[in-house]
Amino acid sequence: MKRYPAQPPIPRLGLAGAPLALALLVGGCATTEVAVAPEPAAAAAEAEVSAIAGAARTYPRFSDIPTLPEDTRPLAVWGQAAGEVLGSGSDLVRDTADETWTLKGTEAFASGARQDSGPAAPLVSATAAAESFAREVRKRATPPPPPVR
Repeated sequence: MKRYPAQPPIPRLGLAGAPLALALLVGGCATTEVAVAPEPAAAAAEAEVSAIAGAARTYPRFSDIPTLPEDTRPLAVWGQAAGEVLGSGSDLVRDTADETWTLKGTEAFASGARQDSGPAAPLVSATAAAESFAREVRKRATPPPPPVR
């Protein structure tokens, strides 16, 4: 069985990556001195920590929590109001469900609307109106007669 060399996922990647690898190797050899921050004195740090830890502090107590205001509604009333909102929401969903929107009784609605609107307006012929408009436009478009010399 003949074996073929493994193909890299990107052709000529080895050739393109060689300069980058060389630059990284050479760059790693360069050293620069970095100034190290001075460490604080251990005795000063210990003294500061012990001073903070041993300081007398007052901590809040449960009795420091203020009482509820008198003008707020009780928790049970909040629950009742939430129940009313949820009930109104379910009523709205029920009233606007797909099967509630129908086109039944449209003829009765249309006849009632016709009666409420009163007598029908007289019909005007669109052709006659268009012809009179065209006649007026032609009169205005006619150039004036030439001047008498």
